[in-house]
Amino acid sequence: MFLLLLVSTSSSALNSRDDVNYEVLALINMKSVLMDPSGVLKGWDLGSEDPCSWAIITCSQESLVTELQAPNSNVSGYLSPSIGNLTNLETIQLQNNNLTGPIPREIGKLAMLHYIDLSYNNLSGPVPRSSAKTFKIAGNPMICSADAEKDCDGGNSYKLKRSQGTLPLARNKSHKFAIAFASTIGCVIVLFL
Repeated sequence: MFLLLLVSTSSSALNSRDDVNYEVLALINMKSVLMDPSGVLKGWDLGSEDPCSWAIITCSQESLVTELQAPNSNVSGYLSPSIGNLTNLETIQLQNNNLTGPIPREIGKLAMLHYIDLSYNNLSGPVPRSSAKTFKIAGNPMICSADAEKDCDGGNSYKLKRSQGTLPLARNKSHKFAIAFASTIGCVIVLFL
């Protein structure tokens, strides 16, 4: 009898987790690491079954999230890896905000993605491989230095090659100097030992 009750309770707990929309969970996780002084994410609620009525979200006829658009929204924080759970995402437009940190490599899991605009934020690190045909990253000084902006972003957008692992980071003169200086100091120390 106890075993039957335990199995019944476990099954019920699993079903209640399955009732939560995985896209709602992904979006709420994204919201949890963002600052939103303008209130564009205000209506995002974990209790909601359908995110299609939320601000900045566009959905398909099947009620699946296909677009995330919050350009010029004064949003800050970092992009959560949970963005990779929005498997039907086709467009990401988060340009002209104050996003920081690395671009999550989980973006590479988004097979339907064809357009990304993360330009003019403060993102850093390598640009992950993506199926996106257009990946705009201009104006992110930790990815593209001012003197390499044109090469890094191809003018307005970077056309990614599907075989590419990551985009090379632009290296500014001070970064190259720091590497040369550290290497020289290391060699001098080894010589004295």
